[in-house]
Amino acid sequence: MKTVGNDLVRHQLHENRKWYLGLGILLVLFGFVLLAALPFATLSVVFIFGVLMMIGGVLHFIAAFKIFEGGFRWLWALFGVLYLVAGYYAFTTPVKTAIVLTSVLAVFLIIAGVIRIFNAILFRAFQGWGWTLFSGVLTLLAGIMILTTPDAPFWVLGLFLAFDILFQGINYLTLAAAIKQIPPASQSE
Repeated sequence: MKTVGNDLVRHQLHENRKWYLGLGILLVLFGFVLLAALPFATLSVVFIFGVLMMIGGVLHFIAAFKIFEGGFRWLWALFGVLYLVAGYYAFTTPVKTAIVLTSVLAVFLIIAGVIRIFNAILFRAFQGWGWTLFSGVLTLLAGIMILTTPDAPFWVLGLFLAFDILFQGINYLTLAAAIKQIPPASQSE
């Protein structure tokens, strides 16, 4: 069924297709640049983390003195201080921050892998349980590999960022290609 709303959406998609294509190309190129410079990408992740922690600290202070009263006010202010300290720590000691963040990531991957393996064993009566087991084993092994590799803090976070940006670019390129396949407007019958 063809409607005016569909025509408007199609028109908007076709109008913005070049932007999706340009953004996709830019993100893919940027993803490849980050893959070529993983330590720089990891440093970028650490600085983004620091900025987010600083913003979180400021927002906690605003919430502490604008929203909360009594004991909760000081608890939120304490969290604000902790966020600000973590952000400051990320900026002043980026290598240590990268080590901590990479270790936390590895521990989470190990925990997630164990949980997936456990779920696969519990649900082995259901079709597809082998894929869950395979995913769990890969996740567990990735966590162990990251935790035991001495130079992992200098490339793992950057690798995750680079792949994320690269695949976002591929996603936009795929969207632009799909938009090209959509007819621009409904035909009068």
